[in-house]
Amino acid sequence: MALILGHFGRIGRLSLRVSDKTLKVFREFGLMLFLIGAGVEGGVELVSQIQASQYGAMLLLYGFLGGAVMTIVPMFVGFFVAKKMLKMSLLNNLGSITGGMTSTPALGTLIGVSGTDDVASAYAATYPVALVLVVLASQLIAVLI
Repeated sequence: MALILGHFGRIGRLSLRVSDKTLKVFREFGLMLFLIGAGVEGGVELVSQIQASQYGAMLLLYGFLGGAVMTIVPMFVGFFVAKKMLKMSLLNNLGSITGGMTSTPALGTLIGVSGTDDVASAYAATYPVALVLVVLASQLIAVLI
């Protein structure tokens, strides 16, 4: 029903059109709720794991450092390979990196900063591959541990 009403845009005299400003507010609000939900769940689990471990502070420190290295190194390598070897433009390069990170908030920021939706095509090309590889890598890590 929403698709049909959205297509016609009105019910009698009542307009169903929403301004771009209102859509942006709802998009940001939805993203905020998602991040709050993920953060609260992750924080509760993190605190319980640290309290249960005898190496709590070291676990936190090594987990943070390991996560930072695992996040930053592939992004830098991907950026320089795409820039030097593949000769990609900056926007396509950054769009590909955000797709590889499977980070939709980063895509939204990149679109807002660049002022163009062109980066979304590079994001869309790398996102599905990265999503499948993240699932496979997590399963492999779980088997190895």
